[in-house]
Amino acid sequence: MTDRIDSAPVAPAHQRMHVIDAIRAVALYGVIAMNLIGMVGALVAPEVLRWAGPADMAAIVFDLVILQGKARSAFALLFGVGFGLMLARSRAKGHGFVAFYLRRMTGLLVIGLFNLAFLFFGDILILYALLGMLLILFRDLPDKALVRLGLVLVIVPPLLAGLVELVTRAPMPNLAGLSPAAADGFMAPSLPLYRSPRYLDFVTANLRYYRDHHLAETGYAVTYDLGVLGLFLIGLWIARNDVLADVARWRPLLRRLAWTCIPLGLVLSLVHATRRMGIEAEGAAYALVTAAYVGLPVMAFGYVSALALWFSRGGGAGPRMQAALAPMGRLALTGYLGSNLIGGFLWYGWGLGQLGRWNVAAINLFALGLFVIFCVASALWLRAFRFGPVEWLWRCWSYARWQPMRRR
Repeated sequence: MTDRIDSAPVAPAHQRMHVIDAIRAVALYGVIAMNLIGMVGALVAPEVLRWAGPADMAAIVFDLVILQGKARSAFALLFGVGFGLMLARSRAKGHGFVAFYLRRMTGLLVIGLFNLAFLFFGDILILYALLGMLLILFRDLPDKALVRLGLVLVIVPPLLAGLVELVTRAPMPNLAGLSPAAADGFMAPSLPLYRSPRYLDFVTANLRYYRDHHLAETGYAVTYDLGVLGLFLIGLWIARNDVLADVARWRPLLRRLAWTCIPLGLVLSLVHATRRMGIEAEGAAYALVTAAYVGLPVMAFGYVSALALWFSRGGGAGPRMQAALAPMGRLALTGYLGSNLIGGFLWYGWGLGQLGRWNVAAINLFALGLFVIFCVASALWLRAFRFGPVEWLWRCWSYARWQPMRRR
């Protein structure tokens, strides 16, 4: 059994690159924070903002400028890295990869559908599974083509969306034919369902959201989806060239990315955040805000580069923090689903019904505390078990056989 596991496409624990796990954990914190806030803000943002104080406004700026879009972009980048590592490992062992990976993505799709219906309307796993299947078509693309196509998909769609708005003097169209104000409020009719004590109402509202989101925000959804595929491709290039496996060799590039992408992304993110802050813009200014979305993945490049450098530095706090965060990164799927379950139970009517009763600063503190608890729990769990519970189920599905769970 051990030989079969060690020769499999998914690396066993002793062969993992812990810097990737640690970066994934940091990205998970951002996802948890934004999801917990999004569960509330998508439904009762005006209600919460009416009594927001200075601490809440500071938290909103922090979330929109520092976290929004960066964590999920880092996740997408690392997804592509994981694909590249599994592909290389499979080829080195002479194993077939396509059938295995399609089965793995099918399993992720099932998990995503479960998450969407029963846990959180803002699921990202369905898109990852579908684009992950598409990623197989690019597995043999040359390095230069891989990077160029990835950057085009990340950078061009937001700029093109802004250009369309500049030329037409109108927001990006959507399939529902809604105005921007109506599109922003498309969740409002579902509010009674989320406050209902009946769990089936919650499930109905979640499924309705997935349909209405693509109808009400079509142009922006397509821009995001194309960017995710681009990040997958760049992640594949990173894995193929051992950028995170050999940080010392790539240190000059990573430093340039950190020092360039973080300041540039910060400025663009601040511009993009003005729309969510309620600052009105028209004409060219509105188009500029749309185009500034490109700053979100750009800033994620800087974050990943800076974290890789810090975690790989000899001695000091970086390696210690990497060791503390890596277990959470290995259990990221379990943590993602678990945080969605906790958030749904905390906010909505089928649970504690706290929707609209917490201020933004309190939600941020709760997200940070929950993440710390998850980190401690992950480290304790991995002392006895090889994988997280959801990771274990996904692994069993991927290999079409039961995998050993407990450590010897």
